Amino acid sequence: MPQKDKQPEELTFTPLAPEHIPALAVLDKTAPDPWSEAEITAELQKPQTRCTVAIQNGVPVAFACFWREEEVADLATVTVDAAVRGKGIGKALLQHCIAALAVEGTERALLEVRCSNTPALVLYERLGFCTLATRKNLYTDPREDGLLMQLTLNSAQKIN
Repeated sequence: MPQKDKQPEELTFTPLAPEHIPALAVLDKTAPDPWSEAEITAELQKPQTRCTVAIQNGVPVAFACFWREEEVADLATVTVDAAVRGKGIGKALLQHCIAALAVEGTERALLEVRCSNTPALVLYERLGFCTLATRKNLYTDPREDGLLMQLTLNSAQKIN
């Protein structure tokens, strides 16, 4: 019998706000390519940015930022607190973001991911992303290839 995805308890989603930034900057330090507090703050000023924070039991535990231009959205970053990884929070957060983008008229979501980031690749494939291309030496520290992935959004992904 297939194992069902675990649903996180008491998880809510909210747009990025200034009060979230210090906690998210600390949380993001565990990411392979972390954003600083200043970089996260700068996202609030960009009209094309769509950042969403996952809150569990009153604490920010994850966030994702997409850059949306017309009908295409690029996933700029997604980070889940190391203490709660593997509990479905990243999946739930990205599903929420994708649904919100679909409501706005987004037709395609794009992302780049390190070839060695197996947990992220599995998640993105489960969400329906497919690989479009390999980008040689896309990442540094360490130098590594990246995959360009795409998801075609449809009306079924829209928030009801």
